[in-house]
Amino acid sequence: MRRAVSLVAALLVSTGSGVVAARAYLWAVGGEAVTAAAELPVPSRADAPGSEEVPSESPGPLRVFAIAGGVRLRLPAAGPLALAYHEASMPRRVTLRPLGSCVKCRNRWKFRPQRVGPSDLEYMVMDTRGRAGAATSAVDVVVRRWDRVRSPVTGRVWRVRHYALYDRYPDVRVAIVPRGRPDRLVVIIHLRDPRVRPGERVVASETVLGWARRFPFESQVDRYVRGRFPHVHIEVKRPPARRS
Repeated sequence: MRRAVSLVAALLVSTGSGVVAARAYLWAVGGEAVTAAAELPVPSRADAPGSEEVPSESPGPLRVFAIAGGVRLRLPAAGPLALAYHEASMPRRVTLRPLGSCVKCRNRWKFRPQRVGPSDLEYMVMDTRGRAGAATSAVDVVVRRWDRVRSPVTGRVWRVRHYALYDRYPDVRVAIVPRGRPDRLVVIIHLRDPRVRPGERVVASETVLGWARRFPFESQVDRYVRGRFPHVHIEVKRPPARRS
């Protein structure tokens, strides 16, 4: 009987029905084979050599997750682990309006979510940092180590700046002027290996900006998302009076 089913499976494979053939064969040899297959370890991309540099195609238009000053921000990576809003520290910030529902809000004296509970787009608002900015004037987008960080807007790169975070840790800041909105800047920090240059056109969800940086210290978002994953910080700002 097994031999006959194996012959049928081989025939199906030759005609392009490999999945059906495999199921037929496993059904024929019994539940032990199915159990053994289920117990096989699944390879992890994180375990693969050079997994952070694995090429990936554009995931297509990613979801709009926030709006700020008329600028619609799309997710910088498909399936982020968390969207965690907090108070920005620098001036000229524009408050972000999160879309979706809030699953954890630790700054209710500054922000009251319109929707709470589970949904297909969830975010959290972290504890106050004692700053004057709105509770949602910045967002940390937590991603996996191999995820490419893509532009959240379509526009042109204004500046790519290497600097020292807290005057100590190497970091990269990319500022983008959104298309049709010269009165706004979308700023992304905590990048490494930047792939764009000033003046370059970027397309939302398509253009790769770089990869998220993981720092050797605990960030605030690490208290909310276990695993010490990297994240990028995104703000929308009013541009300075003189842009040089």
